[in-house]
Amino acid sequence: MVKVLLSYTMKPGREEECQRYVMQVLAPGLARLGLRITDAWYTMWGDAPQILGGGVLEDEDQARRLLSSPEWAKLVEGLEPLVEEFHVKVVRASGRFQY
Repeated sequence: MVKVLLSYTMKPGREEECQRYVMQVLAPGLARLGLRITDAWYTMWGDAPQILGGGVLEDEDQARRLLSSPEWAKLVEGLEPLVEEFHVKVVRASGRFQY
């Protein structure tokens, strides 16, 4: 199993719009692409991305297909105007908090 980690900070003044997009478009879209969402974290203080989310897939090949798909590109395109410092990484799933 691998975990796809997404991290970002919501742009000031766009928080509500960003949260709405994530809940109504991004999360359902990722689920349709086969990502099983396992984590959603909000940083209240400290030097870390404001939002960290993660989901699992069976293997690295499935992650590569997801991240290179036109559907993924469209989902990210909708998120990018709402966030700063958007990052994605794929790691081996450990079953505990991963960053």
